[in-house]
Amino acid sequence: MKTTQDPVQQPDLNEEELLAEDQELDEMVEESVEPQSQQIAELTEQLQMARENERRAFADYKNLLRRTQEERSKMVKMAAANVIESILQPLDHLSLAAAQLKDPGLNMVYGQFQQALASEGLEIIECVGKQFDHDTMEVIDTQLAEKGQKPGTVLKIAQNGYTLNGEVIQHAKVVVVGEEKK
Repeated sequence: MKTTQDPVQQPDLNEEELLAEDQELDEMVEESVEPQSQQIAELTEQLQMARENERRAFADYKNLLRRTQEERSKMVKMAAANVIESILQPLDHLSLAAAQLKDPGLNMVYGQFQQALASEGLEIIECVGKQFDHDTMEVIDTQLAEKGQKPGTVLKIAQNGYTLNGEVIQHAKVVVVGEEKK
C-alpha cells in the first residue's frame, strides 16, 4: 500500500518555535496597525477641524449677509427720513393754507400729500386736549387755566409735530394750560 503524501509539506516545528513565530507575527501586525491607527486618529481630527471651520465660515457668511441687509435697510430709511424732514415745513405751510382758504382742491391735495407720507411711516403727533409730553412736544406759550382745565393740558398747536416710524423727527410746538386764575 502506498501512502499519499500531503502536497503542502509542513515542516516539523516544535512548540517553542511555533510560539516564537506567533509572537513575531503578532509584533509585525501591531507594528503595522499602530501607525495606521495613529493615521486614522489624525485624519479624524483633521476632518473634525475642517467641519468646524466650514460651520464657522458659513455662520460668518450668514452674519455678513444679515448685517449687509440691515445696513442697506437702515440707509434706505435714513434717505427717506432726510427727504421727509426736508418737506415738513412746506407741509405745514400747505396745512395752514388749506385751513385758511378752505379750498376743496387744496384740501384734497393736502390730504393726498398726508396719505403718501403716512404710507412711508410719517404720523402727526396728536396733542390738543392731552397732557403735555416732554418727549414729543415743546411749550411755546402758557395760558392761565379756566375752571375745569387741568394745568399742563395742551390747548392748541402752533406747529405740528411728527414721528417717522415711531421716532420723533419734529416736536410739536404747543400752548398749554398754566396755573388756574385766582
